[in-house]
Amino acid sequence: MKLFLIRHAEPVLTGVFLGCKNDPPLKHPPADLDLPVEIAYVSPLTRALQTAAGLAAPKIVVPDLREIDFGEWGGLSWDEIEQRWPDMTARGYRDWFGMTPPGGEPWEEFSRRVRTALGEILKDPRPKAIVAHGAVNAVIGGELGAVDPRKFKQTYGQVTEFEL
Repeated sequence: MKLFLIRHAEPVLTGVFLGCKNDPPLKHPPADLDLPVEIAYVSPLTRALQTAAGLAAPKIVVPDLREIDFGEWGGLSWDEIEQRWPDMTARGYRDWFGMTPPGGEPWEEFSRRVRTALGEILKDPRPKAIVAHGAVNAVIGGELGAVDPRKFKQTYGQVTEFEL
């Protein structure tokens, strides 16, 4: 079974932390994604939905594929975050997954919801795509054995193929 993991295309707002509460549209409409999939599972956020529109397959919106909640960090650049929360960002350099932004979603809770959603998606035997976000896809890539979530990277619009 093939699974295509797609990071949404470039949003109009870049250079800041875009979590689940920041929902800008895409900078440019995505090109058609000619992938051999029968179904696409998609985050409910605008940037993922607009990217998924390039797939011919039917779409199922999965709320638990939404991006992590960065709390008060949402919409801010890293420089702004370091200025406002220097002690917290210093801890983040040492243990990113062990640190939760003020008002944000703890990594463990976030990754648990994404892993649960992935488990349900993998029950579907059809060739499929998942259209989501950087942190979501890092959890999924880690679960599928690609690489440690801290090292899993995708550029905007990148498609990563898994054979399951």
